[in-house]
Amino acid sequence: MLRIPVRLRRCGKEVEAYALLNTGFESDEPVVAVPPEVASELGLRYGREVMFRGPTLTYGIVYLGERVEVVVSMNNECRCVEAYVAIAPGEDEVILSAKCIELLGIVIDLKHRRWWFS
Repeated sequence: MLRIPVRLRRCGKEVEAYALLNTGFESDEPVVAVPPEVASELGLRYGREVMFRGPTLTYGIVYLGERVEVVVSMNNECRCVEAYVAIAPGEDEVILSAKCIELLGIVIDLKHRRWWFS
């Protein structure tokens, strides 16, 4: 697993956090899963309830929220993507979907626990 520093922005509010890069979190659109506390800090409202299936046939429920800007910086380079929010009760960290990782141009080297922009 690899976590990177990110900033989440919405309507003039900003939260800094470490986000888990989860290439197994597949979606058609960029999605960032956030704990309820982060959603509250950003002023997000709970939207439609959605059931998902995770690895090893685990199931869970998230609430779709509005979109946020996900900002990642490294070595004076900054990249941003607008992503849908999945508010995840019981989750304690921010998680970037594979599509979010792809659109940000993040390359992951798990063996050496490094990442960079493509």
